[in-house]
Amino acid sequence: MRVYAYGISKHHLDQVISTLRLPVVLTKDLDSADAVLALRSHVKHHSKLRHIAQVRDLPIHTVKSNSMPQIVRTLQRMLDLDDSSVRTMPNLSLFSPNEDADELEALEEARLAVEQIVIPKGQPVELLPRSARIRKMQHELAEHYRLKSCSFGDEPNRRLRIYPA
Repeated sequence: MRVYAYGISKHHLDQVISTLRLPVVLTKDLDSADAVLALRSHVKHHSKLRHIAQVRDLPIHTVKSNSMPQIVRTLQRMLDLDDSSVRTMPNLSLFSPNEDADELEALEEARLAVEQIVIPKGQPVELLPRSARIRKMQHELAEHYRLKSCSFGDEPNRRLRIYPA
């Protein structure tokens, strides 16, 4: 599938496509695209894009934010892939592009908390204090599981709490 991206991080898209080995090719040419993937807020204010897509009979798929889970879910929907994989173990390298040991450890902590406590027992979990950058990755991981999360506490002890759905 050839996809024209509008307002979406090309780096994020490339990473998702290569990591998940999706049959997607990004194109800079709207004429050769099979679909448009755009940031929802950009589509609202870009009537020319909507008009061109309508004339060319191109579907426009939108993401609410430029986050990895949003991009993954939207691409899966575009390709009609089974969405039941959401509850399976995610590829943590999607959330930690540098595959830094501290980042992966923090993501593994969040994944285990979600899969062993939050989902099966329906209990919220507090994670260990982490930097803002790592907490952001943990928030994205919680979003992947479609769970709510929030940061609380004061630096340097600010940490994430993940809530059941």
